[in-house]
Amino acid sequence: MPVIVGPGFHDRALTGRFVRSLPSFVRPYVVDAFPANPLAVFRWLTQTFESPQYTSESAVPTALVAIGFSAGVVGLTGALTLWQQQGGQIARFFAVDGWGVPIVGLPVCRLSHDYFTHWSSLPLGSGHMNFYADPPVEHLEMWGSAGQVKGRCVSVSGEEFMTAAEFLRRQLKLEWNKLCKDRYCC
Repeated sequence: MPVIVGPGFHDRALTGRFVRSLPSFVRPYVVDAFPANPLAVFRWLTQTFESPQYTSESAVPTALVAIGFSAGVVGLTGALTLWQQQGGQIARFFAVDGWGVPIVGLPVCRLSHDYFTHWSSLPLGSGHMNFYADPPVEHLEMWGSAGQVKGRCVSVSGEEFMTAAEFLRRQLKLEWNKLCKDRYCC
């Protein structure tokens, strides 16, 4: 399953560690554009996946799955909105520590490094399932050490303790299952 990965402004090694922590059914495409520039990220998307409009001959997945971190959330939010406006579909957008970034009209799932970032981001757009670190961790730990970040998966049905990596794996598996059901025989 193709997954777009939008890093922020940090050491590339952190993104490498994050990508290696993704499940084996994920094929990561790391954005190679200025992270906080939606137009640059959109240009990268169209160069990588050709067109927002899905055709059966195209390599473009039916609906994109994306994970952005920090400044990468800024660029991906705008780029995914443009993609959607031009006929493309977005399956899920995981916004990791995208504090202060309004995300409206996209199927977003927020992951935050502490409870304050979690609750103060919810009015700016959130999904039915979100995650925050408990105990709180440093901002970069969410990206570089997701497997060690313990916290709470919060949904309308309650809370469950797990790591950030487990949360992401579980949510990505749900998207993989939908993709298999809709398009493939897995």
